[in-house]
Amino acid sequence: MPGSRHSANKQQGHAVYRWGIGYALLAFTALGWGCNFPVLKLGLAQSPPLIYTVLRMSLGFSTMLLIAFLSGNLRMPHRRDWPVVLSVGVLQNMGFITLVTLGLQYLPAGRAVILAYTTPIWVVPAAALFLGERLSLPKALGVGLGLAGLLTIVNPLAIALIDAETLKGIGLIVAGTIVWTAGLVHVRRHHWHGDVVSLIPWQIGLSLLSLTPLALALEDLSDVQWSAAFGWNVLFSGAIASGLCVAAQVGAMRSLPAVTLSLNSAAVPAVGIVASFFLLGESPSFTDLTGFLLIASGIVLVGLADRRQALRGRARLAAPERSITTSTNKATTQSTTKAT
Repeated sequence: MPGSRHSANKQQGHAVYRWGIGYALLAFTALGWGCNFPVLKLGLAQSPPLIYTVLRMSLGFSTMLLIAFLSGNLRMPHRRDWPVVLSVGVLQNMGFITLVTLGLQYLPAGRAVILAYTTPIWVVPAAALFLGERLSLPKALGVGLGLAGLLTIVNPLAIALIDAETLKGIGLIVAGTIVWTAGLVHVRRHHWHGDVVSLIPWQIGLSLLSLTPLALALEDLSDVQWSAAFGWNVLFSGAIASGLCVAAQVGAMRSLPAVTLSLNSAAVPAVGIVASFFLLGESPSFTDLTGFLLIASGIVLVGLADRRQALRGRARLAAPERSITTSTNKATTQSTTKAT
């Protein structure tokens, strides 16, 4: 029976992957998040950035609240989960999303999506510094490729020729990736007590509570150009990209190995570049494409290194079990021989 095989595999410590549904969910998130960047660019032409972020996050919050309710996961977080709920809500939701949205005002959507998805590269040195994780040679090479890609896009040799607004956009998005990385370090150190789906609505809700007063204080709601097109724009960016895609990513995390998930960080910018071409008429520059290929290669290299490290750790954990099993089998054989 499939169910008994699943239970047996879990009892033996082997991960059970659901490749079909996992890849379908991963493709959905790559399409949703990649297309979201040109959609954001279009939305920012009709609304101030902070108010726009509040609008789409409100829809994301409502969507995740409904998903948690329908899946039976709508509950208050465990008291020990509140610190990480707060840090994810403020750093990863409010901080990252707001900084990327602000930076997108000054950059082409294709370049913005490449820069925004460099976070897997920055996690490696952060984890080595703050979590004591070993910085292996493949991971170091991956970080090197990521930095080379970033330098290719920024091109410091021509920094004097880059206009101030472009530099501002790059700085805001890179700052957003650093903020996201800080939140991720906290997440890695945390021992979870609740289901991930049950915590996401509270994380988005806290980010809304923090951002809404700031948006209303700094921006004017009357500056929003309300229209049917803007409504569809916010619906896609909020309900789909900030809601359904988040739930799909959680489902993919439960269905696929971590190395496959890391490849999604390379797939989203690829979709974003193509979507920006069709929706906005953007043509990526040679340096943008070269930088993307370098960053994507670095992400893949880091993902493969993580997989190798996980397999080694699993093998070390399994070694004592094999030793105990072998000793037990020998003892059983000796007892049987004596009895005979």
